[in-house]
Amino acid sequence: MIGESATPPARVNRADSTSGTRVPVLQRQLRDFAVAAAIALLIATVAFVAVRNTELRARQTELAMRTAEALVDWRPPLPTVRGVFVSPALPSKKHPMLRHRRIHDYDSAWRPLGGLSMDPTHTDDKLFYDAATRFEQLPALEMVEMMRDGSGRAIAAKATCTGPKKNCNVAIALTSPASPAPFPWLVIIGVLGLGAAIAAAGALIGNTAARAGMFAGVAVLAVPTMLWHAWIAATAILVIGAAVALAQRIQLTDRFATGLSKNRAALSFVAPAGAAMLVLVAVPFAIGIFMGFYDHHAGTWTFVGIDNFVEILSGGGRPLDDALNFWFILGVTVLWTLCNIVLHVSIGVALALLLSRKWIAGRGIFRMLLILPWAIPNYITALMWKGMFNGQYGAFNSILRAVGLDGVDWFTSWANSFAPNVATNTWLGFPFMMIVALGALETIPRELYEAASVDGASSWQRFRHITLPHLRPALGPAVALGSIWTFNMFNVIYLVSAGKPGNSTNILVTDAYRWAFERGERYGMAAAYGTVIFLILLLWTVFGTRMVRRKGDE
Repeated sequence: MIGESATPPARVNRADSTSGTRVPVLQRQLRDFAVAAAIALLIATVAFVAVRNTELRARQTELAMRTAEALVDWRPPLPTVRGVFVSPALPSKKHPMLRHRRIHDYDSAWRPLGGLSMDPTHTDDKLFYDAATRFEQLPALEMVEMMRDGSGRAIAAKATCTGPKKNCNVAIALTSPASPAPFPWLVIIGVLGLGAAIAAAGALIGNTAARAGMFAGVAVLAVPTMLWHAWIAATAILVIGAAVALAQRIQLTDRFATGLSKNRAALSFVAPAGAAMLVLVAVPFAIGIFMGFYDHHAGTWTFVGIDNFVEILSGGGRPLDDALNFWFILGVTVLWTLCNIVLHVSIGVALALLLSRKWIAGRGIFRMLLILPWAIPNYITALMWKGMFNGQYGAFNSILRAVGLDGVDWFTSWANSFAPNVATNTWLGFPFMMIVALGALETIPRELYEAASVDGASSWQRFRHITLPHLRPALGPAVALGSIWTFNMFNVIYLVSAGKPGNSTNILVTDAYRWAFERGERYGMAAAYGTVIFLILLLWTVFGTRMVRRKGDE
């Protein structure tokens, strides 16, 4: 027909019309998968390291113990394991206080253990001597542990008789160095590629398939952990996949990515501090909580659940007045904190009131001198005060003797040991409260005092109704912060009284240290103690802050 165009209508390219939506969807899907995959790979790496170290430990300790048992039965050691017999420690003929041992391999004669020798077979003599000494101190008739030199070697010891171990030869087996399995890079690359392909396929289909593809893609990364029988890690990865899919459903990932893009400049300033906090605070904190569910013995970590926490909170079956009972230590810690805070605030406020008087000459000099105890490192101050409390040469006993009194036996009773701790920490803590109080006093208008004086108010009434209400908002946070510092004041307790007498003046933080380094390296128990301390301080911070705010409002 005339007027109608002879040109056929143009075909719409469906690929072009949908490319504007498909490409961004695919990009978002791969972006979310990359974040989830990074977290999943971190979990998988930790699981792999734990599994391979456990397998290496189990393999090496089994080889060492099998060789030790073979030596006891007078059978030759395994080819890759060195087996020896070590004699009991015998006194020297010339110097009875010195003891020596003898050693012989399975197919050689007895010889002195140790000494100077160029024989390469004698390089492990010290290891055998130390192993025999540790074995004799244990109640069991066999011992096996990993060497702590990072060589992957294991050493086992077994008595060759059923009598007292100090009279028996010891069969000791030392495995050859071994390395853990290498990281499976090809497996990880393969599952990453497969997971990314599944996630991308779901995005191309769209709608529910995109979220299902995200979950399936992340779930693929859990397959290696399942093969390693790391079920906790596998479950964690599956939870991450489900969480990311759910976040996509409510468009949380898109909003988060948009926020990052809009605030890129601000985040670039925050990122360095955030990374430092993550590495120095968050990660050690998480590891500490995780360690609290394990028990450490002879280089081996064993999952014990909440046993460490049960032992702590139950007092370990000890009487309530036992110095190792948690509740006794908590009571000492609370009393220690209360005494110090009361003295810190009282002395600090009193000095602040004195130094705020205009008629005192040289106030700046006095302020500088009174700040020095706080400026000096606390461990130096603790050592100085410990010297002053020395029973024979200390300054305090010298003063007592100079005025005709008897010296005090410091650190021999609980009260005589607790008092030096409090005195030392009071010297360290009052300057902080003094500085806070001085700052608060400077903000009080002079007109209030003048008006109160005209009305006939006494000094006590002016302090009670003017000074104290203005000090409370400043002292509240300072008291909360000082309480936390005092609650965890390790240096004073450890350096001044060292827990004497009989660990009775230990506080929670020093007791946690002793569990880690003085009571069989029970790092799990120490970590559990740290978690309990954190929860106590968290409760105090929350409720203490509310009480301070309520008082301020009143």
